[in-house]
Amino acid sequence: MEATDPASQSSPEGFSPLYFVGFAIASIGGPLALPNFLPGTAGDEGIASAGLVVLLALAVFAAPLVLWLVYSRRVVSPGGLSAFVEAAAGRQAALVHGWIWAFAYFLYLPYTITFVVYDVLTPIFPGLHSYRWVLELVLPIVIVLLVLAPVRLALAALALVGLAQVVFMLVLGGVTLGHVPVHFAADPSLDPIGRGVGGTALLFVCASLPLYLGAEVRGAGRAVRRGLTAAVAVVGICFFVAALPLATVPGALRDFPVPAATIAKYYSGRPLEVAVALGIALGTLGLIVAEYLALGRLLHWLHGVPLRRVLIWIAGPFVVADAISLIDPEAFYDKLLKPSLGALFVSQLIVFAVFPLFRRGVRWLPLVAVASGLAIWGLYTLVSGSAST
Repeated sequence: MEATDPASQSSPEGFSPLYFVGFAIASIGGPLALPNFLPGTAGDEGIASAGLVVLLALAVFAAPLVLWLVYSRRVVSPGGLSAFVEAAAGRQAALVHGWIWAFAYFLYLPYTITFVVYDVLTPIFPGLHSYRWVLELVLPIVIVLLVLAPVRLALAALALVGLAQVVFMLVLGGVTLGHVPVHFAADPSLDPIGRGVGGTALLFVCASLPLYLGAEVRGAGRAVRRGLTAAVAVVGICFFVAALPLATVPGALRDFPVPAATIAKYYSGRPLEVAVALGIALGTLGLIVAEYLALGRLLHWLHGVPLRRVLIWIAGPFVVADAISLIDPEAFYDKLLKPSLGALFVSQLIVFAVFPLFRRGVRWLPLVAVASGLAIWGLYTLVSGSAST
């Protein structure tokens, strides 16, 4: 039996596993944002060994991924990670976990709109400066309409965006590799590499979002495990290709507000710069859609409120929050970022910490230790002020 939760049973009318893979790909980053964030997560010293940092980050991220997959052998539910906690530690623990996770992602929805408008689009398209307030108000409404549409429409849109993301990661990597030498690891040392690996591995944490839609996919647990593994593998390979040349591009290019787009312009021209910038923006907006879909299903699972009603309830404060952000967009982003990430890392830590209650055995302890260590590292970077966005 694939699931412990009756609500987790998939039906023959569920959506295609291919949609699930597309959703999962779009949830990781979105993918094209990964090489854009890498200079920040790897740091000035770690970026000199960008290829090694990405490979080690993928190895570290394998620990939480494996734990999620093991949970999914028995639990496939709209409750996602909270359903994992329930299976391990009971309903009360799941309620606490669920609201911590929901708090993290509800804050993420509005401040990420601000990030896209002010930090991604405006530096590349200066003509938008006078219209930023319009985008700040319109984009949340567009996202709400997409989330309220039939789920297959939203999944199809996410799959297309995810596919475009991985293609442009390969294009960006290929174009840049044609102009710079490849240095897989330039005199790596433990401290900068270790810091870079931890920060880069955390870029994959949103890969858990598809778990909240697992009960709606044909094939249930098997489709979830295969789809999530395939998505991480595809994104990981493309990320590695795009990351390799970052070690040897001029450092000044990595210091621009949207480094991936600036690098694309430097080595190819304005058309690729525009494509990469729009890809990062659309991918990040797609990630907001994925989070919104997952958040609605979690709250539905926690309290039994009809799903559509929950999605509408979320819409109001989401749109209002983005309107409030116009008062001071920079302060809005800065004030919401840390509590959101802090709650997210705590919620993940709970999932990993209770795993020994779910599956006993010494063989799982190394994975639990690595996964928990990654979440603790995320909390440490927040407290120490070294967290990167």
